[in-house]
Amino acid sequence: MKNDSTVDSLARRSRSLVALITAPLILTACGNLTGGGFGEAAVVVSGDHEPAPPSPAIVASKTPAAGPALADEEEEPEGEVEIDMQLFLVDDLGHQTQLGGDELRVKVDLQGVIPEEAARRFVAAVHYSELRVIFTKIQAEVEAGLVINGIPILGEVHVELENVHLEVVRPIDVDLQEGEAVELVLDLNAPAWLAAVDPLTQTVDATVFASLVGVAVP
Repeated sequence: MKNDSTVDSLARRSRSLVALITAPLILTACGNLTGGGFGEAAVVVSGDHEPAPPSPAIVASKTPAAGPALADEEEEPEGEVEIDMQLFLVDDLGHQTQLGGDELRVKVDLQGVIPEEAARRFVAAVHYSELRVIFTKIQAEVEAGLVINGIPILGEVHVELENVHLEVVRPIDVDLQEGEAVELVLDLNAPAWLAAVDPLTQTVDATVFASLVGVAVP
């Protein structure tokens, strides 16, 4: 049978072991709190979101690249655009936080009538300077309104992804505070890049698409 001194010694060792295990957990929790806590970030996708009022630079950027095929301006295309993508918020230190899963699929109206939420997540309350988007599929289904050099374009129109995916990075200025929520609008600007479609192949160059995609913070 163990004497009292042995029992006391075992008890002291047990308390010391608990303290060693618990201390890192407490420090980790405190680190999260001192790091600013968490806020909520969401990304919604619009086929054609127009900030008001647009600056001259934005208006100029929405002009399709010059080429043999130009869209007639009587009406805008009608239909839907479907994209597969991954979304990442990037903070000032370059750390990335993924929003949603590895394959987010969104289908929206070409004219931006009804935006759709792509992802929503609680993230660290810090300053974010970039939204990184990796597209793995960009396809429009044109129902009416797209005419290139007098030729009506109907059906599927694809953005050519030479390397299976297309990365688009846009600068943002989001200072997310603890407990706050922010919503980013990923503007596909579909009518602009559809105006650059090749009427023979019904495809759009990836660089044209990438140059016209925008991000707005309402």
